[in-house]
Amino acid sequence: MMQQNALVVKNAVKYYEQEEPILDGLNMTVSKGSIYALLGPSGCGKTTLLSCIVGIKNLNKGNIWILGGHPGKPGSGIPGPRVGYMPQQISLVGEFSVSGALYYFGRINGLEDKEIDARQKFLSELLQLPSTNCLIKNISGGQQRRVSFAAALIHSPELLILDEPTVGLDPILRENIWLYLTRITQEEGITVLMTTHYIEEAKDANMIGLMRRGKLLAESSSQKLLERFQCSSLEEVFVNLCQSQNNEMNENVSEVQEVKDTENDTLHQDEDSYKRIKDRNMKCQARSIYNVSALKRFKALMIKNITQFVRFYATLVFAVFFPLIQIATFFVGVGGDPKDLTIGIINYEAGNCDYGNNIGSVWYDEESLTCRFHNLSCRFLREYGDSIANQKYYNDMSEAINAAHDGDLVGVMHFSHNFSEALQRRIDGFAFIKTEDILPNEIDVFLDMGDMQIGQFMVKKLYERFFEIFEDLMKECKYPSKLGNVPIRFDTVYGTMDDGYDYFFTPSLLMTLPFFLSTTLSTFLIISDRLEGVWDRNLVQGVKNREILLAHVLTQTILIFIHVMVTMCLIFPVWGLKCEGSYFYVFFLMFLGGLSGLMYGFFISVTCKTHTMANYTSIGSFGPLVMLSGAIWPIEAMPKMVRYVCYCMPPALPSIAMRAVIFKGYTLNEKEVYMGILVSVAYIVIFFITVLFGLRSKS
Repeated sequence: MMQQNALVVKNAVKYYEQEEPILDGLNMTVSKGSIYALLGPSGCGKTTLLSCIVGIKNLNKGNIWILGGHPGKPGSGIPGPRVGYMPQQISLVGEFSVSGALYYFGRINGLEDKEIDARQKFLSELLQLPSTNCLIKNISGGQQRRVSFAAALIHSPELLILDEPTVGLDPILRENIWLYLTRITQEEGITVLMTTHYIEEAKDANMIGLMRRGKLLAESSSQKLLERFQCSSLEEVFVNLCQSQNNEMNENVSEVQEVKDTENDTLHQDEDSYKRIKDRNMKCQARSIYNVSALKRFKALMIKNITQFVRFYATLVFAVFFPLIQIATFFVGVGGDPKDLTIGIINYEAGNCDYGNNIGSVWYDEESLTCRFHNLSCRFLREYGDSIANQKYYNDMSEAINAAHDGDLVGVMHFSHNFSEALQRRIDGFAFIKTEDILPNEIDVFLDMGDMQIGQFMVKKLYERFFEIFEDLMKECKYPSKLGNVPIRFDTVYGTMDDGYDYFFTPSLLMTLPFFLSTTLSTFLIISDRLEGVWDRNLVQGVKNREILLAHVLTQTILIFIHVMVTMCLIFPVWGLKCEGSYFYVFFLMFLGGLSGLMYGFFISVTCKTHTMANYTSIGSFGPLVMLSGAIWPIEAMPKMVRYVCYCMPPALPSIAMRAVIFKGYTLNEKEVYMGILVSVAYIVIFFITVLFGLRSKS
């Protein structure tokens, strides 16, 4: 008799944290080649029981034997192709066509394409499936359920586990499905375990289990249940059992639970006897038919991922065009000089310089060997021109300062009454001049430093242009031109003095852009697969967590390669950034940065249960990672204790390595470069291992 049982559940207990048990000492037996209908209200534990049977969830207590072994144990074939599983959710990839969905489940269950094609034609007629080219996301809910049902049937499994397969189907189609299930159980020996809300349709099942509050109230054929309780309908039987359960909640109700046929009395035998159950014929069949190679499953997973990517147009646009938009935005918006600025002019020496007609004068006195200046302020104003800021003349200092307060001016430039004479005295009598004679020859500039970047720009440009003008004056006066400059000279070892903030930020951009693009794309992958039920359905069919993860990694790695190549083409040939080092090192650092971002996104997917939490985590971590990685401000400028945290940020040391390669031409022999590579590799490995353990614990 033992070998006639396809499924045995003994003393099953399942609970979550401190909640009441979802399954409370449940016992159930399903014979081979039969249809077992499990009835019960929503929330009674039917779906949880099925999840434990197929190995998605584990019992807290009790045992399950299925097709001669424990689910998940070597040799059991469960999870695997021996079982066909239709969950309550649709659990299909929306970007699949009807044909693509059936081919996918056929391939991961070991079928050849010819077999899948023949089965698809048969199931399309049986279940009245929509056109094979229709995308799952574009068909109705009822049609999606029929495709989901077909996906469970595609490989003709030994055991079919169906969670409410006939919900939303018309009566004629429902009757055809029951006729088909009856035929395959009788002719092919397939076992069917299904849940249903339609109590009356369950009467066609070989065995009915009535379930409530995590317990199996009764288990027998419909006829014997009606005779046992002397009722005219199964609904009446169920009501009577519910009343009995309520009346005897705190008593031993084993007598009610054990209404079974004599052939199922073996449920009460010792646990050791169940462990010795071995159906040799079935095991041989499993080895010869149901051994699906990991390579074949992985190929199906890759086709799935690529299909999702190609047909989900929003992701396609994001993956291909988002780097273009980001780099183009950086080109246009960062690094240029501020334009359309206005500076106020207060010239007490020459007024408005006759609207530009008065350009001042400089002449050299041959007799005294000295220079004479007149209205030199106009010379400076003409040389400054509007290249730095547009000049607007004011007659009153308070009026100009008020305009700066109102934001109309970036600053005010002031020339004193005797600016030219004071400058002449300063040059002629440098060693003996008094302080009060120096002040009038200074150009006073009052800047609005509320906008620090524009303020610093004005300081730099006005300062540099002043010395250029002053050097020209010294030449006209036949003095050495260097006399017009400060006695300090700056030169560069790497880079140039004209490099701006955009050059400082570019190496960090090259590291952070692939990192966060990869994070954004990968953050939602695992969560989406889990919430839609696709991940668990794959596991039931024998696909491993690591196989799904590796398939996602390989698919996203291709995208990272595209991101890096597009970014490098835009940064170097198009924008013209000069790289002193090897382009290979630049590519390698960016590629590793993208991989570390990919693993970080998977880490978020595993640790967060919802898209909302994943979104908060991803966006919330963007600011600290960028600000503390030296991307927008040098790490050396931060407090000493904060620096240690900064160096631990994933983009920090790789950004320093990138800057060393691009601007200094460093190679792998230099510490800055190999430390950046080692940090990226370390984060990739750490996140990958964490994700694997996280997936295993969730399973």
